Amino acid sequence: MRFLLAGGGTGGHLFPGLALADALRQLDPASEILFVGTRQGLDEKLVPAHGYRLQLIAAGRGSPLSWRKPLNLPRFAWSVAQSVKLLRKFKPDALVALGGFAAAAPGIAARLLGVPLAVLELNTVPGRVSLLLSRWAMQVHSHFAEAEKYFDLKDGVFRHSGYPLRKEFAQMATLPPADGDCLLIVGGSQGASELNRRVLDAAPMIAKTVGNKIIHIAGEANEEAVRDAYKSIGIGAEVIGFCDDMPMICRRCRLAISRSGAGGIAELAAAGLPAILVPLPTAKDDHQTVNARAIENSGGAVLLPQAEAAPERLSRVIAELWGNAEKRKITGMALRKNVRPDACKTIASEIMRMAT
Repeated sequence: MRFLLAGGGTGGHLFPGLALADALRQLDPASEILFVGTRQGLDEKLVPAHGYRLQLIAAGRGSPLSWRKPLNLPRFAWSVAQSVKLLRKFKPDALVALGGFAAAAPGIAARLLGVPLAVLELNTVPGRVSLLLSRWAMQVHSHFAEAEKYFDLKDGVFRHSGYPLRKEFAQMATLPPADGDCLLIVGGSQGASELNRRVLDAAPMIAKTVGNKIIHIAGEANEEAVRDAYKSIGIGAEVIGFCDDMPMICRRCRLAISRSGAGGIAELAAAGLPAILVPLPTAKDDHQTVNARAIENSGGAVLLPQAEAAPERLSRVIAELWGNAEKRKITGMALRKNVRPDACKTIASEIMRMAT
């Protein structure tokens, strides 16, 4: 069978797509899998490194109807034409839209050519591309049950399937929760400049609690500046630009400060790693805050709005959790309830069924 996985840009779109590709291949080792993405993101770095083919299209960020960017419309039309040509050549049995701007054109091409379409939407508030493509989808798989109310779907299309975790994280979810000796700071696959700044402002106060036991995933563009900033204040933090082995990092940590994209939350949940979630306030439809609030309401994290993450408050919240093993255990266990270790296999099986 042939499967086309469309979308990407960030690790939040690509890692679940890669995990799903692995699960599809496990169910059918002879299957052919092709990713479609763009040069605007991590696609060219991650997809070939995980052993899958990647086809690039011309799609770019932003609405094709934006009057401020008049070139968006012809570029989008061209990316739809590219996608139609690609689907006619590859002849997929099903197309999976992973979310993000790169999924729109291939999803529309699937509609035009009658290719069975599934949508993978992992946030509580669905993205605009997912909402568009859901009109023609046979299946919509979601990590959060709360997302269903945003869709207008026929019965049986929406599935609360869970987050398709990479194999290493799915295995972690069956082990005792992580409780290492480090503090993890992570802003997503590409880092978070404002989160970096706020943590660095608070670093002297944080170090009074955790010492030098800090692992800071800063984003490749920020790695050198963040490392230099720690050195200038005499803190020997371990600074990483981009990490492709988050299971190993999570095992070394006892607490995380993180953005609240669906992927980051799911991986922390698999590790049972209690977290202070600082949502990106400029995320579309403020979906990161909605994600974080859903997790906080379940007892699995502390929600700290970025505007309130001043040095004194941030360091105080860290100290309250760092020295309280019982509270960390309760929080980590509540967070882990959001994980479905078999989600990847479940989604792959449903897509396989849809394609036959």
